[in-house]
Amino acid sequence: MTYLEKTIKSTQDFDNKDISIQEWVKNVLGEEYVNYYSDEYCRRAEKIFSLFVEKLNQEEINGLSLDLFKQIKDKKEQLEKEKIKIRQEKAELNEKYRYLARSELFEERILEAIEKLEPLDFSIPKNINIPRVETTGLLCISDFHAGSEYEIKGIYDEVINKYNFKIMQDRLWYLLKQMESDDIAYDNLVIAICGDLFENILRPSSLLKLREPVLDTVINFSEFMANWIVEVQKQFLIPVNIVTVGGNHDNQRLLNSKPMFEDENLTKLFVHILQLRLKDCKDIYIDNYTDVALKTIRKTNVMFIHGKDKDLEDTMEYFEHLYNIAVDEIIAGHLHRPESKAVGMNEVGDRTVTRIGSICGIDPYAKKIREAARPSAYFALYDENNGKTWQRNYYLG
Repeated sequence: MTYLEKTIKSTQDFDNKDISIQEWVKNVLGEEYVNYYSDEYCRRAEKIFSLFVEKLNQEEINGLSLDLFKQIKDKKEQLEKEKIKIRQEKAELNEKYRYLARSELFEERILEAIEKLEPLDFSIPKNINIPRVETTGLLCISDFHAGSEYEIKGIYDEVINKYNFKIMQDRLWYLLKQMESDDIAYDNLVIAICGDLFENILRPSSLLKLREPVLDTVINFSEFMANWIVEVQKQFLIPVNIVTVGGNHDNQRLLNSKPMFEDENLTKLFVHILQLRLKDCKDIYIDNYTDVALKTIRKTNVMFIHGKDKDLEDTMEYFEHLYNIAVDEIIAGHLHRPESKAVGMNEVGDRTVTRIGSICGIDPYAKKIREAARPSAYFALYDENNGKTWQRNYYLG
């Protein structure tokens, strides 16, 4: 920027009250003159130069070429554009700060309300003597889409799948009964919740399925799951570890828009609530929220992710290279249907990619794209010598 351009900009900034008269003197004459003249004297000098700039914009000045005049005019337009850009950036930044503040304030109010509730309490009785079998159970559940309500009919007008909050609860209680009836012994249980806990407003069709505000669903679902987890521990009398990853439907967003912040996920709030409600349950451990989780289960490295990625094998390799770790198995939801394939070998068996079914089952979107599967959950057993030794799908409807 030339001296003339700098002087014109400083004069315009002072006229717009963006800078003080001392800043104008510093920019035009130099810092050593800031206190050399009185403010009133400097204002008069600035006024004279301001009139000069105004004349310069209105007519061609003798001794100045048309090209130079055009250059000055173009520079002034560029300065105005830059000012508009800066004002727009400030407005957008302030909007983001307001969004964050509203979100944080809302979460704080919810968590304060949860803290006032009587905590749930359950611990394994000390006098229970259960023989150790050196085996860990893994239960994987995904795609609850809590808050949605719909009915899917077939070509003969038969009901293929009906879903609402009460049906979701019934399916989870039925899942617990099936686990009990298997009567399989294991020393501890990992429950992996693989995302899309809530329907949220991802697309216009979501609005047709919602029957209450999404945030009410977050509170109701979290309270139900806290009680369900306590009941799981009461039935099996073993330590329970909860691992939770977020899904694409869990992101906070406006209708048909991308999430403003990828890590602003309603599942994070769900995890906070669980940690508060179950803080006095000494044998229940709630891991912090994450979008991807890695657990070592009996020397087998198992990665949990919601699974929007098309190629989960590529996802395994990405994290292996990023963190210099070995991933023996990746487990994901998202597609609402179970499937598994081997993608190599490890020391005790196959490296596997596993897709698990959904709690909600077929929904209007799945029917539209001609994908269908029964509601289900996934269970597996691991020991240190043989890795994964047993697996099955629990079908819930």
